[in-house]
Amino acid sequence: MSLYKFNNNDVYVNTLKTYPSIKFVIYSGSSFYNNTPNISGAFADPIRLTDSGHASLYELNIDRVSSSTGRTIGAVTDNGLIYPWVVKNGSRVAFRTTTSASFNADNYGDVIVSSYPLKSSIQKEYYSTTTPRFTAAPPGIGTGSVSHLRALKNTIDSYRYINPNFTYLPSGSVTRNLDSVEVGLVSIPTIFYGSQIKKGSVDLKFYYTGTLIAQAKDTYKDGMLYETYGDNTGSLIGFTLYNEGFVVLTASYNLSADTDTYLPGNDNPKWVYFGQSISGSITAPNSSFIMEMSGTNNAQTLTMFALAPKGELNQSNNPTFVKYSTANFAATGSKTYLENDKMEIKNVVSSAYADPTGSFAKTTYISKVGIYDANRNLIGIAKVATPVKKTVERDFTFKIKLDL
Repeated sequence: MSLYKFNNNDVYVNTLKTYPSIKFVIYSGSSFYNNTPNISGAFADPIRLTDSGHASLYELNIDRVSSSTGRTIGAVTDNGLIYPWVVKNGSRVAFRTTTSASFNADNYGDVIVSSYPLKSSIQKEYYSTTTPRFTAAPPGIGTGSVSHLRALKNTIDSYRYINPNFTYLPSGSVTRNLDSVEVGLVSIPTIFYGSQIKKGSVDLKFYYTGTLIAQAKDTYKDGMLYETYGDNTGSLIGFTLYNEGFVVLTASYNLSADTDTYLPGNDNPKWVYFGQSISGSITAPNSSFIMEMSGTNNAQTLTMFALAPKGELNQSNNPTFVKYSTANFAATGSKTYLENDKMEIKNVVSSAYADPTGSFAKTTYISKVGIYDANRNLIGIAKVATPVKKTVERDFTFKIKLDL
């Protein structure tokens, strides 16, 4: 076996930036991610134990249902489902859903379990003009609490250098105050878009009884969303936080004279009601919504160039490399084992004639390239689709790529 060392220019890592498309269709209290259907399994419905609007982390427990098996694994009752677990020890490692009180109540060595599927989907929150953004705690008790919208105040203000409309409170020419106007907040988990939402890719469509009544896009790729179709074309309807995964909708003008159940009472379609049918028990049966965008995914790729030089790699230990005959057998005796050192190499050079063959030339076929670490441990094998013919005067460079 021949071993060769990669040179500095033979191995490099590059980053491939991709922009996977994301599409959510929202209708009648449900969301559908990238047109994924709800599939029924032989044992579970839906088969992934979550609906098509959710991403399921790890995709475990496919077509499984919780059912007592009558067995226990340690102190845990086995119900036939895969579950995550940790053992309580001095490292204080536990699940995010484990409270401090329950963790402290466990003994060291106890098994702490959680459950699958771990799922995630988009969420919609509506803030009316009277919805409190901040709740103060009673005197001497706690520190109060803030809404999800108010928690984004500093983040929103940090992008003011891009556009003055990135402001929470009135500032300069912007008189709008997010504490006192109607606001729709759409939250998009990072599992859907990766490192950030691609700038300028957000596209919102508002439908009423199947008819498109308004559309909004980030026309200038600065995060500001402008209506591009409808009666108020060109109007600013909100903005997008690309790094954080939020769409903030501030336009409360009527998009149509029709009404639907966006709140406990009926109201006209408005941009602040976009996606309203997934906010609690509101179904908005006459309205549907489509939100499209592109994520950003950085995929690293390892590229290696393995050289097969001229004049090398033309010897093989494969039994088919030598010409077979009874004379090739080793001589053995009571005290001797002697191999034939003049075994003839098989000539595989083709000829126009059936006999004899062409002029002899050492020929091997490369079918695999092994990758070894510094300690000569085999860590990978690259295979070619068809063995590559290697003669003395030929050299080859095998390009090996591996996604990290």
